[in-house]
Amino acid sequence: MLVYMLMPFWPSFLEREGEMSLQQSGLTMLIFCIGLFIPGCVSSYLLDRYPRKKVCFRSILILLVVSLLSTLHIPVWAVALCRLVQGAAFALFHTALGSTILIDITVSERRDVAAYIYFWVCRFAFAVGPALGILARQPELWQYLKYLSSACAFVAVYLIARLELPFRSPLRTKVFSTDRFWLRHSVPLVILLFPVPMVMGMEMALNMHPQFFLYLLLGFVVSITLHFMVFYRADVRAEIVTGFIALACAFLLLLNQDAEKMVIVASCLTGYGVGNVTGRVLSFLTAVSKHTERGSAQVTYKLVFETSLCVGFFLPCIFNDVDTLVYYSVALALMVCGLAFYQLYVHKWFLRNTKR
Repeated sequence: MLVYMLMPFWPSFLEREGEMSLQQSGLTMLIFCIGLFIPGCVSSYLLDRYPRKKVCFRSILILLVVSLLSTLHIPVWAVALCRLVQGAAFALFHTALGSTILIDITVSERRDVAAYIYFWVCRFAFAVGPALGILARQPELWQYLKYLSSACAFVAVYLIARLELPFRSPLRTKVFSTDRFWLRHSVPLVILLFPVPMVMGMEMALNMHPQFFLYLLLGFVVSITLHFMVFYRADVRAEIVTGFIALACAFLLLLNQDAEKMVIVASCLTGYGVGNVTGRVLSFLTAVSKHTERGSAQVTYKLVFETSLCVGFFLPCIFNDVDTLVYYSVALALMVCGLAFYQLYVHKWFLRNTKR
């Protein structure tokens, strides 16, 4: 949640204190995206060679330090460097916790459910974190945001320290590998997933007020509730199809002339649609992976989700003179194309390649 809290905070802070334009502050989102891929090929080596908890702790510490440093009066190049390191530490932390420690402490038959719940917690953090960041955008509240960010980091360290992990001696592995970084043969699912967080990031950048995230959270809650009550045993197509339809309806409402009145309903539909599609795609990635590739599938999902979210948030910052309706029209077109792509190709591809 630390990173998500600072997400809406950056543009206003860098404009006021860093004397950067909105376009320059938007570019820091892309630098963060680049940082996400830095640990990729060496993350498996680090997690096999060194204790998993220590990798987690050091990632959190680096993440906290560079996040706090970037809120000081530092040159533009230093802000860019902090954002790069922040992305790398964020990616390594999630690889260590979500794709290694989570698997190690969960019995084999429950690992799919554990991963599903873990990434739902991440989605809830995305809804709550930015709302807090928006509330703290006033200069007199910035100090409290630093305290809250630090508190989140220390709580994470405390909870991870209490985990009892099975002993594992250091392994000698290749320094560079795609293990715990990228799942090969996942391109169709990556293409299907990428536009969904992206349109959510675009909508977030265009509706920077706490109410948007409150109703987005409500949509997430409805999505996970219906997953276990309705879709868990239903046809695998049902959840993704309803998700894309909900997202298309959300952007149709926002294209209405009274879009401001429709934001509440559209936010709920966005949360519900994103929850449905991304949750099911995560299950698909796990299903097409081998038993030893489960961690790679989860990291692939996280990298695509975070990258597309940042790209979506970045676009309205860079092209801030483009009419809002253009973004909503593009988002609507992407959702229609995504639904067609799933129905015409991905579903058949998944049935041919699933291993579970």
